[in-house]
Amino acid sequence: MKRIVRAAPSSSATVGPKAGDKVTVHYVGTLTSNGEEFDSSRSRGQPFEFKVGMGVITGWSEAVPTMRVGEIAKFTIASSKAYGAEGSPPKIPPDASLDFEIELLSFTDRDNVNKQGDKRVLKKVIADTDKWRKPNDTCDVEFEVRVGDGLWQRGSWLSDDRLAPCVCESLTVPASLRLGIESMPEGQVASFQLPDDDDEDYEVKLLSWTENEQCVPSTRGGVVKRVERPFKEDADADWKTPSDTTEVRVRGQIFSSDGAVVADYGAISASHEAAATDDSGTVWEIDEHEGYAGDIPVCDGAEAAIKRMKVGEVAEVRIKAEFGFSRPRHGDLAAVGSDLRARLELCALKDATPSWELKDDAKVAAVDGARGRGNKHFSRGDYARAIRRYDQAVNFGASDYDITDDECKKRLKTACDAARLNRAACYLKVKDYVNAKKDAATVVEADPDNAKALFRRAKAWLGLDEWAKARADLKKVLDLDPNSNDAKRALADISKREKAYKQHQKNLYAGRKLFKTADPRSVAKPPPPPDDDDDDDDDDHDQDPDESTPPAEAVPPPGYVPEGPAVPEADVTPAAGAE
Repeated sequence: MKRIVRAAPSSSATVGPKAGDKVTVHYVGTLTSNGEEFDSSRSRGQPFEFKVGMGVITGWSEAVPTMRVGEIAKFTIASSKAYGAEGSPPKIPPDASLDFEIELLSFTDRDNVNKQGDKRVLKKVIADTDKWRKPNDTCDVEFEVRVGDGLWQRGSWLSDDRLAPCVCESLTVPASLRLGIESMPEGQVASFQLPDDDDEDYEVKLLSWTENEQCVPSTRGGVVKRVERPFKEDADADWKTPSDTTEVRVRGQIFSSDGAVVADYGAISASHEAAATDDSGTVWEIDEHEGYAGDIPVCDGAEAAIKRMKVGEVAEVRIKAEFGFSRPRHGDLAAVGSDLRARLELCALKDATPSWELKDDAKVAAVDGARGRGNKHFSRGDYARAIRRYDQAVNFGASDYDITDDECKKRLKTACDAARLNRAACYLKVKDYVNAKKDAATVVEADPDNAKALFRRAKAWLGLDEWAKARADLKKVLDLDPNSNDAKRALADISKREKAYKQHQKNLYAGRKLFKTADPRSVAKPPPPPDDDDDDDDDDHDQDPDESTPPAEAVPPPGYVPEGPAVPEADVTPAAGAE
């Protein structure tokens, strides 16, 4: 039952909301039986929004469409169209009839698709599509647009210009329409009301879009891939993309900024059908090329793009100089140190067996194989690539749940521990002491008497200036191996650091009285910390990378702030009233 408390103003539209419209209301809910209030948006000071027919009781979805904007009405809603026989304890008892005084503030058949601010970009779908993927802010879009009942005009909006208005044939649309287009799948037709232009209604059809994919997330614009021919999506489509050590077959060319071909991998096929019968191209392993695939140069930018491609895909790629060629091999390479562009086709890939498909001895062999690759890169001083290979080794052996043979489990653990310790050695080389400590500690936790793990954890502690913890680990190494010269040298290094630190402290406070200090800006600084490259030479078990440790000068511990020598007391004039 409905009773109008305040009629809608004469200026209000004669049509009320319909199913699916988003409405905004104020309401007060009371029990019909005793008038007790159980809920109120007015008490909260916040209007309530909902879509008609969704998320509210049946009585509301039938009541609100009878109202006009500005109207206040009181509805008595039977239990069967409210909360029924169960009620909504504790405030609404079973079989309760409810009274709601509702004020309709506004309604709309549009959704706000602007998720980036307060401005409302209101959208209404006119004709939908079965496609679901939508463009983002890195995409170039092709669309048609018209205002009201005007003529359709074709527009092209590049991602680099997405923050500026777009000029079509004879129509300029506001920049906020770009947000609306990014809410549309290809083929959809929608109407938009924009904050920049409240009087206009823009109707848009999204024709197509192409993503300018950022292939190096840490460096926007470093390597940008634009798909020219997508891979063939069908029931048998393979969505895999290459990763490190994947064998790939690639066709295409890399060009210098002046258009010269600087790498030729073979002619790109004309179509998917032609590619299926074409076995040409250049083959190499991702991240294992050492700058060249045979005699053909390969750069990090090309690989970053290929790692985002699927078989059969053709893409245009822009490569900044830092991801291009860094050195020539056969004669001078004009593209060294310059921006590049490429057109590439991924013809085929042969991936390593996934770790979850490896069983028993095959899993141990995969761990040892990845560790062997890491050792090769370590010996060349390529610590970043070595770490990636050790990562693979550890990931291959991360689980032994499908190994039933206890002896095989032991071999897998030994292989994984060796990979972790090798990775710790790499981290020490690049002064990443936190991760070095973490790897070594993982091995020590399972094997407290592993001398190599203890020594590398001690080296990490030294890098973190945790001298007491380093000494404890080194003493345990000597307990296990009294002839370890590496541990003896490291202990001597700690003693030198401590002695130098104490001498520094002694010099710092010599001739000074505490709390009578000179201007801190006039004090001298302590000697600089040593440049310790952690070249320790611990015993090379299991073909681990070598290390050696030259003695280093003293380094003050964390948190130490030097003040320098004091100014003679006779030169210090205390302030008035100083004690």
